[in-house]
Order: sequence, then C-alpha cells, then structure tokens
Amino acid sequence: MAGEIELQVAGAPVRALFQSPKGKGPFPGIVVCFHMGGLDEFEHWLVEDLARQGFVAIAPDHYHWLPEGVGPERRREFLTDQGLALDLAVCRSYLEMQENVDGDRLGILGHCMGGRTTLLGAGCDKRYKAACIWYGGSAFKPLGQGPSPVDRIPNIAARVMGFFGNDDKNPSPDDVDKIDAAMTKAKIPHEFHRYDATGHGFMSPFSEKYVEKSAKDSWARASAFLKEALGA
Repeated sequence: MAGEIELQVAGAPVRALFQSPKGKGPFPGIVVCFHMGGLDEFEHWLVEDLARQGFVAIAPDHYHWLPEGVGPERRREFLTDQGLALDLAVCRSYLEMQENVDGDRLGILGHCMGGRTTLLGAGCDKRYKAACIWYGGSAFKPLGQGPSPVDRIPNIAARVMGFFGNDDKNPSPDDVDKIDAAMTKAKIPHEFHRYDATGHGFMSPFSEKYVEKSAKDSWARASAFLKEALGA
C-alpha cells in the first residue's frame, strides 16, 4: 500500500497518499486526482505504480471538504472547483519542496471525477508540463463559481493525453469531440485515444466496469507519454 502523509489545506489537516521511487533523484513529480471511490485500492495502485516507474506521486483526499457524516454520493453539493484547485496547489507545492523532486518536471492525472479535476488543475496551474485524463465527465459546468474546466482550456500549458470509451455517456463521444475541438482551437498539444466496446470507468481492475485491453493500452500509452514529457 502507498504511504500516507498529512497536508494542511485552508488550515485543516488533509491526508494524502505519497510514494517515492528508490534512489536520490531528482525525479519528476505527479499529482494524482482520485475518482469517485476516493483513496481506495485503485488510487493506492496508481501511486505505487507511478513510483515504480520513477515518479514521485501524491494523491490528496478531496473529500475533506465534505461535512462530517456526509458521504461522497453528495459530493456535488459540497465540492467546489476553488477547493479542488486549492488541494492541487498544496500538493504541487509539497512536491516542489521535496529534495528528490525536480519542480520543473511536474505532471497531473486522474480518472472519472479525477479526469475532470485533472482538466481543472491543468487549466489553473501552468506549472504542469503533462496531463493525462481518463473519461473526465461533467467538465462543461463549474462546481461553484466558474469558469468550468472546459472554459479553462486556453490557460493550459501542459501537453495533454486523453483516454475515453466510445460507449461512455459522461463524457459522451460528442462531449469528447467538443473538448478535442476546444484544445485544437486553443493550440494545446494533445492526443486523444478512444476505445470501442468500452464504457466509463474502464481503467480500474478493482471495478466490474474494467475492460482489460483498453485499460492496459491506455496505461502503457500514458506511462510512455509521461516518461517522455517529464524525463522519467
């Protein structure tokens, strides 16, 4: 299991998964944005595997914004883009402070709601050099005050790679076309991969939605992209 650390966000303690590769580095760093399941088995696996590949990885618990006793099924009532962006900024700063991290080689990635958060983070912070998005839906509307993640696309400084299922409904293939067009218009270097016979949530091997062929292809492509873009 990935290790855990405690961060301070807006004066409150926030736990995060954190793992470093063996050796002194300096290594590139990656902020991992969790999916609806939170910091579950899948997120532990992601952080661990990224560390095995030569990245220092950190994944914050965004659900700290939920009031005590409120579960993630009500997340949309309490999570805001402002709060999510603050979590990401704290994690990015934490990576930059680590002696074994090269702060000029930072990336961000996420799945499902984490894909949306990744798009948001890349649009809020030009420090990221690479971003990988898996099936991030509901990106056309802001959580709280705007602009939405899609509206922030012109601010992205990172190279982007995206992975989507053609049977997904959120984002639908039409949604993906619109995001693709927005990135093309903004001249954001990006590459999208779409998978037939594949729906939402296909990447997690711990989910009944897992599609092995699509998952393994997307992770191999993302790993190669991140290593090339960030010099792992």
